[in-house]
Amino acid sequence: MGTAGAGTYVAALPIDTMPSAETPRSLPSARSSTAIRLIAAILVITALAVGREFFLPVALALCFHALLRPLVRSFERMGVPSALGATVVVLGLLGIMVVGGFALSGPVSNFVERAPTSITTAREKLRAMGRPFTRVSDAASGQPQSGGAKSPPATSPTPAPAPAVQPPIPPAVTAVLGSASLIVAGLVEVLLILFLMLAAGDMLFRKLVKVVPGPDEKRTVSDVFHQTESIVARYLIVTAIINIGQGIAVGLAMWAIGMPDPFMWGLLTFALEFIPYLGGAINVGLLLITGFTVFSGVGKVLLAPALYLVITTLQNNVVSPYAYGGRLKLSPLAVLLFALFWWFIWGIPGAFLSIPIAATLKVLGDQVPRLAPLGELLGE
Repeated sequence: MGTAGAGTYVAALPIDTMPSAETPRSLPSARSSTAIRLIAAILVITALAVGREFFLPVALALCFHALLRPLVRSFERMGVPSALGATVVVLGLLGIMVVGGFALSGPVSNFVERAPTSITTAREKLRAMGRPFTRVSDAASGQPQSGGAKSPPATSPTPAPAPAVQPPIPPAVTAVLGSASLIVAGLVEVLLILFLMLAAGDMLFRKLVKVVPGPDEKRTVSDVFHQTESIVARYLIVTAIINIGQGIAVGLAMWAIGMPDPFMWGLLTFALEFIPYLGGAINVGLLLITGFTVFSGVGKVLLAPALYLVITTLQNNVVSPYAYGGRLKLSPLAVLLFALFWWFIWGIPGAFLSIPIAATLKVLGDQVPRLAPLGELLGE
């Protein structure tokens, strides 16, 4: 009787209340998928960091390819072969780099020679400015202050002054400026890859579309490619124009307050402003170090970086939103995080590439449904 009743009760249970053998397996499966994605992301980041010498020149060449491909395409419309058009464009880019390098070589070499003395002078002035705070701290802690009632005995011999030794260039300055031979070798590698990409014409794009299986996927690849090329090229062109104006303004401001080498500060502003956030921080630090060397008063020392920050703030809040025209809809926080991440992975060139990479990922997130969360995170 009891057994039959129990069987009847079990049979009367609704189907959805019966224990399922598949429910407990879904959680381990989701966790395994998340773990696999996390491991894959770590492996990709490690490969990018370890393979810096391979990935960085290719990434820079792709960035400049998006900028210069329209020029080669205009030559092709006039009947000029792709290889000849690529040669003219790459040689023109090389000429611009050579002229800019010669223009910066003199002022930058003088700055590097003065860097140890400038840093030492800035350190001494900062120490002198901090002495009142040190005395207050010593008085609060009960420690005897320097210059009290006790004086050294009169018979103590005065040590002979040590010969002045020029301090070595700090490693940070050396790391920022880099080795000239390595920079030249890297530029040659990038230009060679860029030339081969430009000379190939649309062959790479056609092959990429050909290997994609379905028509919808082919259309998506085509849209992503053209949008990325347009956004990256527009970003580089607009940023270069903005940086030229900002460099002129900074150079004139430095000339007006008596800062040495105003032309160098204008060129440095043009170059460093391609690096979001971090380039401005480097420029402010260099202006502070030079200001401590040139000027005596604290007000004049702080005037140069203050003027630079005012010009940069006006550019970021007035000029840039109007110039970009809403095409580059990236979150400022995402831009900062990308700049820091790629600086950590690839150094200064990585920080330069951070916005083009973020813009490319934003386009992928907008066009590919599976990557929609990525576009949402990077967007405004």
